[in-house]
Amino acid sequence: MYAVIMAGGKGTRFWPRSREKRPKQLLNIVGRRSMLQQTIARIANLLPVENVLVVAGEAHGEELRRQLAELPAENVFLEPVGRNTAACIGLAALLVQNRDPSAVMVVLPADHLIADEDLFLSTLRAAVAMARKQPALITLGIRPRSPETGYGYVEAGDQVHKIQEHRFYKVSSFHEKPDLERAKQYLEKGNFFWNSGMFVWQANAILAEMKNYLPGLYNDLHKLKPFLDTGGLDEKINQIYPELESISIDYGIMEKANNVLMIPADFGWNDLGSWASMAQIWPRDDQDNAHLGEIVAMEARGNVVFSQQKLCVLLGVADLIVVDTEDALLVCPVNRAQDIGKILDAMKQRGMEEYL
Repeated sequence: MYAVIMAGGKGTRFWPRSREKRPKQLLNIVGRRSMLQQTIARIANLLPVENVLVVAGEAHGEELRRQLAELPAENVFLEPVGRNTAACIGLAALLVQNRDPSAVMVVLPADHLIADEDLFLSTLRAAVAMARKQPALITLGIRPRSPETGYGYVEAGDQVHKIQEHRFYKVSSFHEKPDLERAKQYLEKGNFFWNSGMFVWQANAILAEMKNYLPGLYNDLHKLKPFLDTGGLDEKINQIYPELESISIDYGIMEKANNVLMIPADFGWNDLGSWASMAQIWPRDDQDNAHLGEIVAMEARGNVVFSQQKLCVLLGVADLIVVDTEDALLVCPVNRAQDIGKILDAMKQRGMEEYL
């Protein structure tokens, strides 16, 4: 069994803490260790560290190797440009297949928070056991706690298997991020789950589906095969990657494949998608202000504050995000947290690269 950690995201919605050279997954957003370090530590009891592969952006190679000193250097693979999750997973599947043709691979994003790690590992073990039995594509579906509009959804069909207390369902369909009314309908139906972006399958199985549904990407990635054992792999990756098709694994394969199963997951998952999500994580004062750092709040409610360098005083304001760093200060409404990337685009147009 292998674990593939996807660590290539930019984390723009966590600006100004998250920057191009130090994105969210490399930051200690929650706890003392980075999100990536926590992700790898979380699976330490599941498999040996030499079976953990990390795929990330080329710009972060030095910081990755500093943070992951326990990981073999040959287990870190750097993409010269981002080409979405299908390319990342296809590359990793080739690498896993080359090491063990019959291996099962667990695919995990590097920047998720998991509250119940024991249940998380139990769920993964059940999914791995199922993947060893058949060439199914298994996705972890998070049981929704609210009518969330920021996630895609997986619609579960009939139950088809059970391993201990874990049930497996045939996936009926995938659904894009809904509006609020539709999200409420999904919640009421009871068979809709948040799409976690976590997967388990045989390396051979996902490559077979890629050959079927994304033949161009499959053929381009297979140009790497002669270099997997003979050297020159990094150079070849740099050569072919800019020309690869950029498409998500969901659009490219999961929504089209027939052998997709879902295992419900209830282990306290949070994808920490923006500063607004920290309201669920950080301690709150008696006026419902979530904060990391010292604050004084008067007639102020529902704010999210990061200010570890200085005291932050809130007076008569509500539902704001306030993030203070050494060289930048962000203030915006909580309900605009998803739009922070637009500000970065504007800053880039103004030539303010030093803040990106």
